[in-house]
Amino acid sequence: MKAAESEVPDAHFTVDKQNISLWPREPPPKMGPSLVLRKLLTVRAAVIFLLLVLVASVTLQAILYSWFMGTISDVKSNAQLLKGRVDNISTLSSEIKRNRGGVAATGVQVQMVNASLDRVRSQMRRLETDVKEANARIQTLTKSWEEVDNLNAQIPELKRDLDKASTLNAKVRALQSSLENVSKLLKQQNDILQVVSQGWKYFKGNFYYFSRVQKTWYSAQQFCISRNSHLTSVTSESEQEFLYKAAGGLLHWIGLTKAGSEGDWHWVDDTPFDKVQSARFWIPGEPNNYGSNEHCANIKLFSLQSWNDASCDITLLFICKRPYTPSEA
Repeated sequence: MKAAESEVPDAHFTVDKQNISLWPREPPPKMGPSLVLRKLLTVRAAVIFLLLVLVASVTLQAILYSWFMGTISDVKSNAQLLKGRVDNISTLSSEIKRNRGGVAATGVQVQMVNASLDRVRSQMRRLETDVKEANARIQTLTKSWEEVDNLNAQIPELKRDLDKASTLNAKVRALQSSLENVSKLLKQQNDILQVVSQGWKYFKGNFYYFSRVQKTWYSAQQFCISRNSHLTSVTSESEQEFLYKAAGGLLHWIGLTKAGSEGDWHWVDDTPFDKVQSARFWIPGEPNNYGSNEHCANIKLFSLQSWNDASCDITLLFICKRPYTPSEA
């Protein structure tokens, strides 16, 4: 009974919100012979595991000891190497100290080189700027050459145009000359018309005035002089024809006289007297100097042969003559 009682587990309970729970609810199972055997096997396995661990530990210590000793030897070797390197470093340090002056000088040289490089860079920048400007100028020159090429291509056409312009200029100059001549002719015609309106007649560059009153030869000459003219001279057959036709068969004094010239006929306006030519204009048998007093000439007939010598004191109609000048008004 006591053994049975000792195997009974204690009863426990909890109160949770008026609920009461008891556990364990079922009694634990009873231990049999198989359970004891299991425990023995477990203990044996634990002993074996401990023995294996011990053997492994001893073996591991033997292996680690040899490795550790080798590692210590390597460490000593490395320490010696490090000492040698330290010595080398000391030597290098002394050399570095000795070379500091050279390094300082080298630093100065480096600074000088840097300054030179800066100048070179500045020059390179200026050169780049100059190159850009040169490229721009080259482009401008290229465009200019293209324009020159275009102009050269246009030169033949321009020459043709120039030839046409020259031809046109020649025509224009010819037209200007023609216009100037026309202007001169118009002015001349205007001048002629003005003088003609004053009672004069125009023929081949000369004005002729046929009087309506009679005068002696000397009075007629004075009248003509007062009109800036002289009694007419005759220098050609066409002029002779114009005069006798305009006279209409009426007697008119002309400027031919031999008074005061030792008997030689001459024109009063100093025109040279052509005796051979003038011989065709005398009436046949004239001049006869009838009464030894006929020293002046007149147009008597309506004919090419119409000249007659007569006394200078008789009164007749007369013809004045004056040359046309551009300033004539």
